[in-house]
Amino acid sequence: MGLSDMLSENLSKFEKYNAKEIYRIGKEDSFNFIVTGRLVSGAAGFFVIIIMLILTFSSAANSYQVAGIGGIKAFTADVIITQQTGPTPLTGDLDEGESVNFGHLVDDVDWDYLSNLRISHFEVVVDWQASGGVGAGGGRQVTFDVSSQGNSSTKSENDGGPDGIITIPWQINSNISLNSELVSGNADTAEEFLLSFEEEGDWMGGTFTFTQASAGSIIFDESVDYEISLSVYTWELENIREIAEV
Repeated sequence: MGLSDMLSENLSKFEKYNAKEIYRIGKEDSFNFIVTGRLVSGAAGFFVIIIMLILTFSSAANSYQVAGIGGIKAFTADVIITQQTGPTPLTGDLDEGESVNFGHLVDDVDWDYLSNLRISHFEVVVDWQASGGVGAGGGRQVTFDVSSQGNSSTKSENDGGPDGIITIPWQINSNISLNSELVSGNADTAEEFLLSFEEEGDWMGGTFTFTQASAGSIIFDESVDYEISLSVYTWELENIREIAEV
């Protein structure tokens, strides 16, 4: 017997079952209710569908909880960045080959912002200029290295000439920067949304070096004056608003 013949025979049996009277309720000469095979199979199919839907919704609910997206509500807020003056600038002068360390490298606690949880980033700046000696050729060369206690990497910039300003930005909060205008995320409450953006600050520091005098410098040994300063950029969230329920 072929596959098509088997399917045809089984379908025929199913139709006969559906048309069959399973129960007859009531007397012959009065109202009676007939339970057919079609009614039985239909009811069974209905209950199977209901059970499948219950299991599906239950599984979806459990998956949502496990996802851990941070909360059941979506919020957004305006970001306000404010520049604040850091510690008193460091000033001095250097001869060729000399350098000066500052911040965490010399345990200067004025540069320690670890406890400030609302810093977006820092800017470490050195403003330098020639002093002493008469230069010629390429001009003086300086190097500015910036680091933090919590990060082993170092950002370095070189400069040259009679004077210059080197600015090195140092990001603290990857979710909030100087160019941020809006932030969004999920949380259970507006307060939890705000607190989710807080991150520990850092202890900044570095080294400024007068690396090389001008080519052909004469009469006096050359030197440079410097002023090293720190700008601290803090953030606040305003107009926190719920935009949807997840």
